[in-house]
Amino acid sequence: MAAALADADPAFQPLRVKIHGSPDASDAASVRDYGARSANAGLRQRAEALAAEIDRVYAPRPIADALERAAKDLGSSPRLQARLRTAGSALSAERSAIQRFVTTAALLADLRDSLPGLGAPAARLKLLDLSLAVELENFRAATEMARELPSTSRQDGLRLLSAAADAAYGTGMLRAREHAELRKSFRSVASDAIPLSDYLAALRHLALVPGWGTQGLRMHFGDAMDKLGEIEPLAGLFIQDQLRGSPLLFYSRLLDALSRDANRLAGVRHKLLGRDIGSGFSALNPGLARGILRAAPDMKRVEEFRPDGIYVLPETVSDLPPLAGILTAGAGNPLSHVQLLARNLGIPNVAVDESLLPELRRHDGKRIVLAVSPAGLVEINEDGQGWDRVFGEHKQAEPGVMFEPDLDKLDLRRRGFVSLDELRASDSGRIVGPKAAKLGELKASFPDRVAPGVAIPFGLYRETVLERPHRNSGKSVYEWMVESFRRLESMPSGSAEATEFGERLRAEIYAIVRHTDPGPRFRQRLRQAMDNAFGRGFDGGVFVRSDTNVEDLPGFTGAGLNLTLFNVVGFENVVQAIAEVWASPYTPRAWAWRQSHMKGPEHVYPAVLLLKTVPSEISGVMITQDVDTGDPDRLSVAVNEGVGGAVEGQAAESVRIDRRTGVVSLMATATASRRMVPRSNGGIARVPVSGADTLLNEDQTRQLIAFADEIPRKFPQLGEDGKPVAADVEFGFVGGKLWLLQIRPFNESREARGSDYLIGMDMALSTSLGRTVDMRESFR
Repeated sequence: MAAALADADPAFQPLRVKIHGSPDASDAASVRDYGARSANAGLRQRAEALAAEIDRVYAPRPIADALERAAKDLGSSPRLQARLRTAGSALSAERSAIQRFVTTAALLADLRDSLPGLGAPAARLKLLDLSLAVELENFRAATEMARELPSTSRQDGLRLLSAAADAAYGTGMLRAREHAELRKSFRSVASDAIPLSDYLAALRHLALVPGWGTQGLRMHFGDAMDKLGEIEPLAGLFIQDQLRGSPLLFYSRLLDALSRDANRLAGVRHKLLGRDIGSGFSALNPGLARGILRAAPDMKRVEEFRPDGIYVLPETVSDLPPLAGILTAGAGNPLSHVQLLARNLGIPNVAVDESLLPELRRHDGKRIVLAVSPAGLVEINEDGQGWDRVFGEHKQAEPGVMFEPDLDKLDLRRRGFVSLDELRASDSGRIVGPKAAKLGELKASFPDRVAPGVAIPFGLYRETVLERPHRNSGKSVYEWMVESFRRLESMPSGSAEATEFGERLRAEIYAIVRHTDPGPRFRQRLRQAMDNAFGRGFDGGVFVRSDTNVEDLPGFTGAGLNLTLFNVVGFENVVQAIAEVWASPYTPRAWAWRQSHMKGPEHVYPAVLLLKTVPSEISGVMITQDVDTGDPDRLSVAVNEGVGGAVEGQAAESVRIDRRTGVVSLMATATASRRMVPRSNGGIARVPVSGADTLLNEDQTRQLIAFADEIPRKFPQLGEDGKPVAADVEFGFVGGKLWLLQIRPFNESREARGSDYLIGMDMALSTSLGRTVDMRESFR
């Protein structure tokens, strides 16, 4: 109602901000005063309706009487009956808003836990109605507490934050697993004095909560919001409205105050367009970028996103062209292909709490600077001439990522199909790409954990596609490509002429490759190779995976740039899929990401891997270090139900696993609403997820740890300097058994990690982490 009034009359905007950010009972009088001053009868009427609604929310209610009535109706549950009467007595005696808030928060959590134990549907409905009444009392108490908080100690502030988390759980904004995980963080700071480093770490974990609530709502209501948004754009505000009317409103405000205090002690703070904020940002990738803020992009026209844009995205998506920076609403997915590619290229990436989106939207279309430090500090500033020096030094000090294939190693003479059993890691970049080569190495050591496969080497692509005559030039396709690339390189970089010619060249190469018919001899040899690998007459599903010589190079991952076609069934469909995968390096997205970073672009050779379909029940990605801190003793894992988990950008279950103890720390629960399941007749069905709180069980966690421990010995991954780096592993589980789908080096951007400006952001933090925080002091 307040937003609608502000849309109708900009003069109401300050009151709208107050009501949305920090509502209380006095807002009714302010709204009536606005209405009295308005000359518009329609606005006066709407203002009175809003004021009446505020009065209704804050009207005193005899909640203790409601609890007693409910207790009388619940004679079948003596424990719950006693709990309701205890809470009723406490609320009758309490006058402090803080105590009413704590009591109602604990009661909300108890009511949720008690609900499944009531067998009678009528009793459950009564308990739900009671929970709504208690929730309203909790909301009223939360907004009244502002007067009682100025001298609150850090200990008491954390107790109230814990109570707000109880209330959020009780009202369905958090899952049981998330609620249990929060208790660990609260226990870690439950003392009179703790190291500042531990305090900051706990607050960073507690700052994940608003994102958890957002993603949970998106899981249940996202599809409906998107559909209804086609006829009413305001449907897109549904999640924000739900968050503001929930216990997470107070949780976020209190967390911000505690985080500001902790950052003050550390000498650092987040910045958002001229003001300091304590929370609301969660860094995914470090980096420094300047560009145009695009706060409300059309997600149906992703292909039109510009490389100079810093985009606010509703969720992590799989198909993004190159961008200057990424701001993801909600929790994000730090192990998706896009996130890994952004990390590799030093593109700053931040998950943003829903509460900050209105401020960003007010600056839509303006030039901004996005800075994300290695330690996770975030700054969003307006751009201006003062930044020229920073970016000038930044670019001179650290050249961008450039890569080129190893032509001395490349062997294009191998022109027969190759069984996965024959391949080893040394074949990577020689006859096939890293997917097939490293899977062959894995299969040699773990033959029962890697599916059978057939590789189509670089040389067979060269023979089938590039050595054919080009239809117009009188040259071979390869000769024409070389000539065209040299012409493109002679044009001024970034000019309209180069852009137009480059796009025409890309489109023609794509069309040539995509529409190549490999001919009867190719089909005959392919049929024989598939019979040998999969069994005679095999017509079941295979994953058709691109495997180029320009991915997983030192300094460049290329994760997810090229095509994987899921579960292709039928021989002729496989033949067509091969041509489509061969052409995928020349899609607009792959071309845009790769072209500005590559030398010798005519030497892109896509091998293809046909891998028998693994019908994963859960699948995902594991990085053999903490992606945030680099700690090698903690594994970073993200999984979803079904095949293609985490890598396609889904909201995944994200955890950190201590490989020494097996202890799992939750970063986010899986909130994707659909899972991908192979169909018997080919392709993928997207069906509803189970909604389980936990996907990875203890046995699966042990299997991942055991495999991670073997990697340095059997499959060491090397960075661009030839030194060992963490591994990036794609995996799946079928019937509880670990299947290995891919392994590659985990590449990070040295430029992002080494920027002088970003290091400067962290300097104050690094010098103060050793101090001790007195938790009995006021944080205000």
